[in-house]
Amino acid sequence: MHFSTLSVLCGVVAAAAAATTTSACNADNCLRAVRASSFPTRSGAADCSSYFEATVTPATSTITATATVTAFSNKRRRALNAAEGALEARQVTVVPTAIPTYASACSGSVRYSSACSCIGVTATTSTAATPMTTVTVTVTADVTKPTVAFAGFYGQDCDAGTENGDDGSFIEGECMSLPDQISIEDDGFSAGTSTGLTAADCTITFYSDEDCTTVEHTAPATPGCQFVGFDFTGLLTCPF
Repeated sequence: MHFSTLSVLCGVVAAAAAATTTSACNADNCLRAVRASSFPTRSGAADCSSYFEATVTPATSTITATATVTAFSNKRRRALNAAEGALEARQVTVVPTAIPTYASACSGSVRYSSACSCIGVTATTSTAATPMTTVTVTVTADVTKPTVAFAGFYGQDCDAGTENGDDGSFIEGECMSLPDQISIEDDGFSAGTSTGLTAADCTITFYSDEDCTTVEHTAPATPGCQFVGFDFTGLLTCPF
C-alpha cells in the first residue's frame, strides 16, 4: 500500500512538471512556424539569434588636433572662421524588431520571443568598434613683423640733400616704393614680436622695378644713408 501511494505521488509530480513545460511552451502556430525546418527558406534558430542580438555602439571617441594660424598685426589679415563645438554622440544600443514573415502567426514581439526561447535561443549582446572623430582647433598666433623706419631725401648725400618728407617704413617681406634716397633712422628698427632680433640680422634689397624682381644691390638694415637713385623699390628680409 505504501509503495502504491508513492507511485501515485510521483506520477502527479511528473504530470505537473509536464503541464508546466507545456504551459511555458505551447505548441501553437507561432512555435510551429519557428520550429519548422523542412522549409529551405526558413532558418528559425538563426533568425531568433539575430532577433535576440543587441548591438552596442560605444560613444564616439574624439581626438583633438591643434592647427596654428599666423596672423600679422602689421599686415592685412585673412578672416578666420572658428567652428562651434558640437555635441558628442552617446553610446547607442540597437535591438532588432523585425519579425520574419514566416512567423506571422506570432502576434507580436512577446510571442515571437517566447517561441525563440522555447527552441533554446538566448539573448546576446555584441559591441561594435568605437567610432573615431577628429576635431581641429584653430589657434591664431598674433605676430608683428620687423620694421625699419626711414626718411626720404633729394640728392645723393643725406647730409647735404633736402628731406622731401617722403618718409616711410620697410615691413619685412613686403615690397616698398622708395624715394630717390633714404636715411635709416638711428632708432628706426623694430623687431616686432621676434625675440633677440637686431637690425644687423636683417638686410634691405633694392630693385630697379616696381615689383621687387630686378635686384640692384643689397645693404644692411643698420642706421645710415642709402642712395637709391634709379632704384624704385626695396624689400626688408629678416630671419624671424
